[in-house]
Amino acid sequence: MLIKETNILFQNTMANRLIHETSPYLLQHAHNPVDWYPYGEEAFAAARESNRPLLISIGYSACHWCHVMEHESFSKPEIAEVMNRNFVCIKVDREERPDVDLIYMSAVQLLHNSGGWPLNCFALPDGSPFWGGTYFRPAQWTELLTHISELYHNSYRELESQALRLKEGIAGLSVIKTPENPSGIDSEFIDEVWDQLSQRFDSHHGGTIGAPKFPMPVVWQFGIEYYNNTGNQEALNHILMTLDAMARGGIYDQIGGGFARYSTDAKWKVPHFEKMLYDNAQLVSLYAEAYRISGNEALADTIRQTLAFIENELRSPEGAFYSALDADSEGVEGKFYVWTRDEIMGILPEYGELLSSYWGIGQEGKWENGNNILLRPFPDSVFASRNHLSEEELKQLVRMAASRLLKERNKRIRPGLDDKILASWNGMTIKAYADAYRVTMYHPWLDAAVKAARFVKTGMIQEDYSILRTWKNGSARIPGVLNDYAYLAEAFITLYQVSFDEEWLYTASRLTRYVLDNFTDPDSPLFWFTPTPAGNGNAIRIRETTDGVEPSGNAVMAKVLLYLENFCNNNDYGIRAREMVNTMLNRIEAYPSAYSCWASAAQMMAQGIRTLVITGPRANDYALQLLPKLNSSVTMAVSKQSSSVPVFLNRFRNGDTVIYDCIGNVCHAPVSKPEELEL
Repeated sequence: MLIKETNILFQNTMANRLIHETSPYLLQHAHNPVDWYPYGEEAFAAARESNRPLLISIGYSACHWCHVMEHESFSKPEIAEVMNRNFVCIKVDREERPDVDLIYMSAVQLLHNSGGWPLNCFALPDGSPFWGGTYFRPAQWTELLTHISELYHNSYRELESQALRLKEGIAGLSVIKTPENPSGIDSEFIDEVWDQLSQRFDSHHGGTIGAPKFPMPVVWQFGIEYYNNTGNQEALNHILMTLDAMARGGIYDQIGGGFARYSTDAKWKVPHFEKMLYDNAQLVSLYAEAYRISGNEALADTIRQTLAFIENELRSPEGAFYSALDADSEGVEGKFYVWTRDEIMGILPEYGELLSSYWGIGQEGKWENGNNILLRPFPDSVFASRNHLSEEELKQLVRMAASRLLKERNKRIRPGLDDKILASWNGMTIKAYADAYRVTMYHPWLDAAVKAARFVKTGMIQEDYSILRTWKNGSARIPGVLNDYAYLAEAFITLYQVSFDEEWLYTASRLTRYVLDNFTDPDSPLFWFTPTPAGNGNAIRIRETTDGVEPSGNAVMAKVLLYLENFCNNNDYGIRAREMVNTMLNRIEAYPSAYSCWASAAQMMAQGIRTLVITGPRANDYALQLLPKLNSSVTMAVSKQSSSVPVFLNRFRNGDTVIYDCIGNVCHAPVSKPEELEL
């Protein structure tokens, strides 16, 4: 086996192949002594030609333990020498290539029943995984590298057999058969799903039982929709308690706004400090609907602060949105966000004692090495009463103090910014701004949604309505996965609901048509995750169905098809959506926390989609009156004049403005004023 000596060892001052990439995560490794390849045919060809196994290392820029392993192992010449000599090493940004991550994460989960990042997977030269794990300490890593290399050269047949079993196992994860005798989707089924889900609720701290604690907005979105349809007060109470607990916890940035990815404990206290666009976007949508229902201004404050964080920290000059802020600064997790008591007292000498108590300094917020995580142990109403303040006085005081602390914090070395723009996460954020506008009628948020949507449409969606997933430095690249199409289609439908601009409905319809033409599996109603197999030569193709911190693209597509069935009068869309949900019935019922977006789609089917069709010269005016009053499950089709959208067929009346209240394609007699509707 011949290996060029120049590839064995790099000096830290030299760049490897990743220097030509745009991903911030890959660029973080561009000066490693490891001879990293980006994922692609060049690496696979090198593995074949040199008869070396592949080492596929996957992470993302805001990942704390990815940074640790980079520092401990990938930056060390002596460890890099072992990696370069024995492997063709590939570095992957999981956010750029979720299709690649899905394959190798599935392999590691099959091997160990768990996974995480950094993900380090070993594969045959064709990309077929045969073993892997997550984080390894340097000594472990060096020993493992030697062992795997020896196995590859001495026991290749065994590794080949292992790879085949894993490949079959990964393919098997996508095999989901429709129940032979489905129980049917009705209100009773939805009640059973909610009852099953509620068995794991944490009645003390909100959310679900256990730690670490993730916000899981898809779960609570299903819950809010369940309340909207049933009036179940216990459901609403738990959701509102959860949202309040998160907003008062350390997982929420009390002075800068925005949520961290999760808390390491059960009380929402200690965050894993990275802030992800997808979390904050989904949570804005969730808080918006909760605010519409409750009228609680604390929820509106959280919406305003979170969108201010997105605008201040993650908004690009073009109006689109970056991906994430790192957990670390100066190599220390959370250093940017924590405070000592002395710092608080020095910045706020007049009110330091009071505000230290407000934010739990030295008590509930106490953390490590004398540092504190800002949180709010008590609701503002309780704290104000105990300290003989009005709530308004407390709010003004906190606003002043937060401004001072934020000004001081901004002098610190900032966490790293992942400034790539992802189509799917921007779809979520467009929807978030539209949802926030819907319940507040604050027009700058609608403007922000439209500006981001315009950027994505012109910069990332091609003429044939295929999507390029990631944009950076003036150009888009990497073919989109199902989530990109699904999230953007849903976002554009939502944007149509609040802007009444049919361009967005048309774009959602074209994206859906592209999915039907390019992601369809002839053997299943579910869609493939990619239009073609991921992996160079190993032809592994997956249907991804689980709702996690992001909803399944399949579940979102089922909802999109149900919406478009109404707007387009296309029964085929509804038939496909119902087949998709029926296929998932057993999983929805057995594991609702992992299939909550599917449960939302099932609930849409059980209740029927309510659509208000408003036509005539005052259509927009009436729609704007109705918007803040409508729950998120109600759709609107609005047109002042003749339209080619099928939902408007025969719905215009000689210059009059009329409102049709429909469930599916069955409508009540039209009314002429918003106040005549039953809301």
